[in-house]
Amino acid sequence: MDNAAQLETIAARWQGSFHNRRQVAAHVARGGPAAPELTRELRTLVVERLPAPQLGAVVLYFQEFRASAPHLAHRQRVVVLRQDPERGAVRAEQLFFRGGPTYDRPPLAASLVRDLGTEAFDRHPGCDLFFTAEPALDRFRARMDPGACRYRHPQDGEVCAEFEMLLHPDQLWYRDRSLRLADGSVRGEIDGFSWLLFDRAEGAAQLPALVGQQGVWRGSLRRYDAGGTLLETFPSRVTIRVVEEAGHWLYHQSNLLGPEDSPLRRIEARGEIHSGRVWFASERYRGWAMDLPGEQPAAGSLLVMHPHDSADPEVHEIISCSPDGRRRWRVAQMLKEGRLVGRTTIDEERLTEEQRLTGD
Repeated sequence: MDNAAQLETIAARWQGSFHNRRQVAAHVARGGPAAPELTRELRTLVVERLPAPQLGAVVLYFQEFRASAPHLAHRQRVVVLRQDPERGAVRAEQLFFRGGPTYDRPPLAASLVRDLGTEAFDRHPGCDLFFTAEPALDRFRARMDPGACRYRHPQDGEVCAEFEMLLHPDQLWYRDRSLRLADGSVRGEIDGFSWLLFDRAEGAAQLPALVGQQGVWRGSLRRYDAGGTLLETFPSRVTIRVVEEAGHWLYHQSNLLGPEDSPLRRIEARGEIHSGRVWFASERYRGWAMDLPGEQPAAGSLLVMHPHDSADPEVHEIISCSPDGRRRWRVAQMLKEGRLVGRTTIDEERLTEEQRLTGD
């Protein structure tokens, strides 16, 4: 395989959605200790190819999310793949977003990144990756040149990064750490510098459990104050739909609720599914939903909703479903300025199921 063919193969393998659910489950199953050096945290990774000729001919953009901080992209990079004639290899030029932290950045839609110019990024040529083929194992190995990725850290002085990646047809592995050059001590590392093993997620089977709750749900909503006193009870009706359009999974939820002797209130929430989560927004809130980590199949869903208006509370919600998918139970807590201000519980039964979900 010549370099041009290798470049396109690498680009194709690197694109897609990935997760390390099997690695997390294996660690828990064998009784892995809860030591920071040995933890296996659920992570999701999304890599997209961007039409960004101002940056290069083959441009990839990736965001990686951790279950402990799903509202932040732990790693967020743009990569330009090029042939390097002098090395006889495919070079992955890493572009780091200018301004803000290197890790744990706010998520940024690919539609916004694709129009950015070179002035939006910092380059550290020593941090580029070079791919070599390992045909006997049907994979590509990417490495930084040893000791080449050096930069000055505000607190730790001169630092050297070490990164290595393996690209299989349906898996992506990597390990990452940085060292203080003054004494050779470890400044930071991901999961003890051992390999993180990501499987490719494809089709509807890999979508969050909330997608399986499509349809119409009828329930009874109860509101409590912070002390547990019941304030009101009234019926609710929720409709959930998911559709695939142009390779994107779109989410729509419509809520009808309110006391029987008053006009019903309609709440519409729309969003997109990526990175293992449902990202959505309504008139009053924006937020995300993800599977509860640690069990397969998912034991339930976690929702976090942030208000547009600071006068409204933040909402944390847990959803549990019966094994047959016909009943579900939701418990939400409302928080303001770090204080509990109320709770809501909803018991629901499924009236109909939507059949509009497409894919594998």
